[in-house]
Amino acid sequence: MHNRLTIWWYAVLAIGLALPSVAAAAAAPLPKAEVERAVVHALPAWHGKTAKVIKYLDLTHSFETVSQWALVAARDPTPAPPDVALLGNDSPIAICFVKILAPKCSEVRGHADKQWFDMTNALDTVAVVFAGPSPARPLLMLKTCSAHGLNGSCDIRTALFAYERKKDTFRQVFVNDSGGSNNNQAARFVEHGPLQGDVIVDYPTDHTPYTYWIEVYAPTKSGRYARILRYRGHTGYGDGNRLPVADSEMPEILGKLGLWKPGDALPVPEQMPEGCGRLVLRRGEEWCKKSLAGK
Repeated sequence: MHNRLTIWWYAVLAIGLALPSVAAAAAAPLPKAEVERAVVHALPAWHGKTAKVIKYLDLTHSFETVSQWALVAARDPTPAPPDVALLGNDSPIAICFVKILAPKCSEVRGHADKQWFDMTNALDTVAVVFAGPSPARPLLMLKTCSAHGLNGSCDIRTALFAYERKKDTFRQVFVNDSGGSNNNQAARFVEHGPLQGDVIVDYPTDHTPYTYWIEVYAPTKSGRYARILRYRGHTGYGDGNRLPVADSEMPEILGKLGLWKPGDALPVPEQMPEGCGRLVLRRGEEWCKKSLAGK
């Protein structure tokens, strides 16, 4: 009996020692170079040239994913047509979510329904942001730009992706297309303060008085974003205010959401313009004191 117990004990001990090493081996990440090769092989070549990886972001740790995940951006080898390249544009970019070694890429050349100016041409932001106190509720934020037109403007796309553990996949929960970049259009993910995790979108009105439409989007119970506020802002197009529209409108935004009232301290922008003096409120719009031309 004693011998049987001894054998059983050593067997349990051996299994216990082996399991961590097996688990560690299963969780060992694939080399970055191997993941990048999988992406390059998944994209079409052109005259023997292959795509060039321009961005790699591991998602496994930040999102505590079940499988190994990465975001890889690669530039298509197909050269831009002369008229497109003349405007300073490069080849289009494919954005790929890679699960282990299986990439799923968007905007690959050869799609008949895709025009060159509709495709991603520049990568502005690829980052993990947090809708709650870090590291709570991580989201992947992508900001991209289409090819620039004759006036230098491009369509800025801002997208947020959340990780679904049950399905072991990433899904898009927010997207905004600016329709251009020359009129201070913007979609800002709020990383701190009472609106943390929300997105503020501003874009100019198309008739007088020329101000900006202000919209605020917040995550719902499903995780997808929905609009919770829309109003015509006080900030005038080209009015000389040095603060970005989202900052100049912040008192009004917070006020309409019940988070600020006249007499409270003015919201302080995360990034103050250089030389910005004391913040003041003027006709519902927040300004830098020195930007009022002495007023």
